[in-house]
Amino acid sequence: MLNSHRREHILESISNHNRVSVTDIAASLNVSDETVRRDLKDLEKEGLLRRVHGGAIGVTRIRDEPISKRVQKAAKEKGIIAQLAVELISDHTSIFLDIGSTTEALARQLGRFSDLKLYTNSLNIAKIAIEYFGVSVFVTPGQLRKVELDLVGYDTVSYIQSYYFDTVFMGVAGIDVDRGFMDFEEDEVRIRQALVKSARNKVFLADSSKFGKSANIRTATFDEIDRLVTDRAPDREFQAQFEKEGMEVIHA
Repeated sequence: MLNSHRREHILESISNHNRVSVTDIAASLNVSDETVRRDLKDLEKEGLLRRVHGGAIGVTRIRDEPISKRVQKAAKEKGIIAQLAVELISDHTSIFLDIGSTTEALARQLGRFSDLKLYTNSLNIAKIAIEYFGVSVFVTPGQLRKVELDLVGYDTVSYIQSYYFDTVFMGVAGIDVDRGFMDFEEDEVRIRQALVKSARNKVFLADSSKFGKSANIRTATFDEIDRLVTDRAPDREFQAQFEKEGMEVIHA
């Protein structure tokens, strides 16, 4: 039976850190890994957490917020990222912007170009960029998600796989120092993994709130990505890991 002390410790740890690992909890409580796994299973049945590989995450972190809410958060930081990221683009090239509030901010910076090919699976981004005379906009096929207003599915991935882009810019739900870039939605993960394989330059855009944020699917490891653009310098632990994996970080 899950005793109250272990229950409180596990739930408090998730509340403080968004994620817990079986080994860390076992060590802190001086119990076996198997005991912790049973505890996590019981707590998941109560809807208090969700088990993931090696541990668990809080239920509030299982799904990301709709993009209509995300665009309202950290607007200043996303504007800074967009101004930094646009410097990685030049005329006469092809880029892909996937769904995300930060990639939408980047789309608003494309008016300076006179000959740019933009590919996207986001109707919001396409609507923003179509206003710029110097940007040719191409939208992927796929199934339209009504809330996010993006296109996903087999046809979307197949379309991406048939191209090779100069640079792809991707959003992400969270960045885990040990696991890499993390997301909540399988459709978004499949698209981003296809983009990583279909581009010369692979760039993630993420404001600093994403550092240490948990999600349940790994999208990419740090060594698969060329650059991360963020609004401020990451802390020493993250910076050391980025340097070890050979990923450049661009920040204000």
